[in-house]
Amino acid sequence: MRVARKGLLGLVLAGLGTALAACSTEGPDDDKSALPAFGPVTAAAPAGGAPITDSEVLLARLLDPADLPAGFTPSGMSRSADLPLGDPPPTRPAGCEKVMTPIGEQRPEAPAWNFIGYNGPNFSSIDIDAASYPADQLGPAFAAVQQTLRGCTSYSGTDADKTTIDFRLGSLEQPAAGDAATSFQLRTTSAGVTLLTLVSLVQVGNTLTQVAVTAPDAVDPGVLTAVTAAQVRRLRGVAGP
Repeated sequence: MRVARKGLLGLVLAGLGTALAACSTEGPDDDKSALPAFGPVTAAAPAGGAPITDSEVLLARLLDPADLPAGFTPSGMSRSADLPLGDPPPTRPAGCEKVMTPIGEQRPEAPAWNFIGYNGPNFSSIDIDAASYPADQLGPAFAAVQQTLRGCTSYSGTDADKTTIDFRLGSLEQPAAGDAATSFQLRTTSAGVTLLTLVSLVQVGNTLTQVAVTAPDAVDPGVLTAVTAAQVRRLRGVAGP
């Protein structure tokens, strides 16, 4: 049995302020600048196939260490429909605790979903989750995840020591991927230090996947592009990196 993932950025706030202080340097001077605004919600492409119904089969279609940049190793923690973490800590405003939770937890109509995380150099990480939906549920799920982002462009929570953690969301330009895709960026700040996460939400057939790359201060958007493209190929059954 796999261990429930407890460190997904934006999900579990307890202890995050301490972790940021230990793992980051002072954020850039423009941390308070406005992030790019979100545009219209991206519509899902028609999907007439059948969803994946086995969470272990879906896990096998997520990226392996060999598919990732050098230095990334499994975190040893994962989550799935068979092993959910439960309700995340509340945020202000309410509902923003859903940001960065696995898609299958946000929209539980998926008969199968899974998650895997990797730790990298200099406190970086790559987190990937995927959920497979019946054709009539795919579009509503894709739209609902995007609507949550648009209602949470600025929100906050607290860690176990009641230290405030601030979150800001904005859009992100990325190349087209899969059958439909959209991307965003998340800045997480506590005690004057910042983590940046770049995320792509992508549809491949009946499956929605969320690919997130996190590092202190800055992330090369090209890394997200490459990892997302590799994940799309895996979901389509294409072998190789």
